Amino acid sequence: MATPDQHRSRPTRISAADFHALAGRKSTSKPKVNHRKWTAKPDLEPQAPFRIRLPFLPPSVNKLFSTVRDPATGVLKRVLSQKARRIRRLITALIDREMNPALIYELHLDIHMPCFTKKGSVRKVDLTNRVKFIEDCVCGALGIDDSHIFRVVMNKHDSDTELTVIEIREREQQSDREAA
Repeated sequence: MATPDQHRSRPTRISAADFHALAGRKSTSKPKVNHRKWTAKPDLEPQAPFRIRLPFLPPSVNKLFSTVRDPATGVLKRVLSQKARRIRRLITALIDREMNPALIYELHLDIHMPCFTKKGSVRKVDLTNRVKFIEDCVCGALGIDDSHIFRVVMNKHDSDTELTVIEIREREQQSDREAA
């Protein structure tokens, strides 16, 4: 049996006064505040940039979704394609760390691919079409919200092999606030 001096790590019940306070009613007694020890405190030291190399290109927005008919209702639905689901699972499995969700970050994306045809003209591959899916996957696996990405730098490199290099770094705070 727990003594009154011991604190539980996570509250499992709330008092009637807490419930009334949440419901917007004033209670006669002051609600008891449980300070949770399991709440993470943000690390104030600068974090090392996160970097990952993927041996493939991210899927284009045009290839992300497929339309399927729900067998039960007959309604057409847009769902994530099988390839996109596999890539999302793979990225989540490769990332083994978390970043501070309170900081502001910048995303650097380098895509290595054949950029020219055999005749020497530029291959029509839209780079910006590929960034959102990768950003969502990586930010979700790192435990940060993609609204905290304030700067995106994308580069396309001519290469014989396909490769994607993703780097997320903490953005230096500036005196004047810039719009996202």
